[in-house]
Amino acid sequence: MASYGKHEYWEQRYTRNGNPCEWIAGYDIIERLLTPNFLCLASAPPPRGEIQVQDLNEWLTNHLGPLLRIKNDRSCVIDEDNELHYCDSTVSELTMDFPSREKARVLNVGCGTSSLPSDLAYHGWMNIVNVDYSKVVIEKMQARYGDEFYDNLQCCVQQDFMLRRTLGLESRDDDGHHDFAEKPNIKFEVADVTKRIDHPDESFDLVICKKTLDVILCSAGSVAAARAMISECFRILNPHHGVMMVLSSGKPDDRAVFWENNPWTGVLNVKLPVHQNNQRKGHQKKVAEHYVYILYKQNASASK
Repeated sequence: MASYGKHEYWEQRYTRNGNPCEWIAGYDIIERLLTPNFLCLASAPPPRGEIQVQDLNEWLTNHLGPLLRIKNDRSCVIDEDNELHYCDSTVSELTMDFPSREKARVLNVGCGTSSLPSDLAYHGWMNIVNVDYSKVVIEKMQARYGDEFYDNLQCCVQQDFMLRRTLGLESRDDDGHHDFAEKPNIKFEVADVTKRIDHPDESFDLVICKKTLDVILCSAGSVAAARAMISECFRILNPHHGVMMVLSSGKPDDRAVFWENNPWTGVLNVKLPVHQNNQRKGHQKKVAEHYVYILYKQNASASK
């Protein structure tokens, strides 16, 4: 929609309705891509190609283990058939580290009213900055994430812990949940990410962009603005293990042009599973397709 590219549209929309709204996918989908074992691929030569998210866990089981075992000897790529092949080139000074959820610095670009900040916090991500160029939505989210939110979050965590212990399940540390020793640091800021935001270079480890790229492409001068947004995210990412996840309705051939201005180490295209509620109105058989583009910034300083 052309109106999506207008700032006043979002101010009016959030003034009328500030209820939670998820674009493309919720945390239950992208959590499969936010596991430490997957994010650490940013510190190795990342795979290239496209995989189905339904097969992601199997792919990690079959291929991440072998990659870790030979990490000092070879790199790997994925071909069009999702087959893993090892290259002959030797990889020097290869590390497989990504910060823990307690230490990782996350930037949520174009946060809107998504529940992603609370989902991230519940699953142990402790440092989350959320930006949006709508002052209305930022003020509403700041009010929503007050003391009452943190009290409820802590209560939910404790209840879940007691239930798991009663059932004899594994500890929270083993399943990605978190028992808070301190309050998560969740911030909301008014910022236009197509311009320079008020954060220094290399200050984040993970950037999540849900539908924001698509919204920018609805605006006047959209191509330049979209490239500026990607470049700004590249600037603020850590050069050794930085990862950007872009959730978009655009197909790989249509989105690849926006990654070309920056020396990303690699890009992985993940096609999300199709849900019935993704079916487009007025089309009986045509179903909306959504992708996650994972951009790796690893040792990028050497490429500058």
